[in-house]
Amino acid sequence: MKREELLIQMKIATEQASADREKAQLEVTQYREQLLMEHELKRQKMLVDANTTLQQEKLKIDVNREVTNLEALERREAEFHQLQERERERARDAQLKLRELKERVHLERELVKQQQQNLLLQKRRLSAWRHK
Repeated sequence: MKREELLIQMKIATEQASADREKAQLEVTQYREQLLMEHELKRQKMLVDANTTLQQEKLKIDVNREVTNLEALERREAEFHQLQERERERARDAQLKLRELKERVHLERELVKQQQQNLLLQKRRLSAWRHK
């Protein structure tokens, strides 16, 4: 009987060792899977962080480009308004010169008219004096 008991104990010990080995193997597999998952999570987080940083940089570049474009547009608009104002001043100057020229022509015509009247009066006087 002792031999049977010994065989039974050996069988139980073998089964226990096999169960312990399977348990240890399962724990190692689970640990590896956990490590792989942690590694993948870290990798994904790094990718997300890198992508976020890249998007932020792109956004900064886009914002800076838009600011630059707006500033350039504002400068061109200011230049355009300055040119418009200069053109208005030139038009006012031209209108003023035209008015002055018209006034001068009018005065010169009046002068010529007066001179003609004076000449006519002198001619009449001269004629009247000769007839006396």
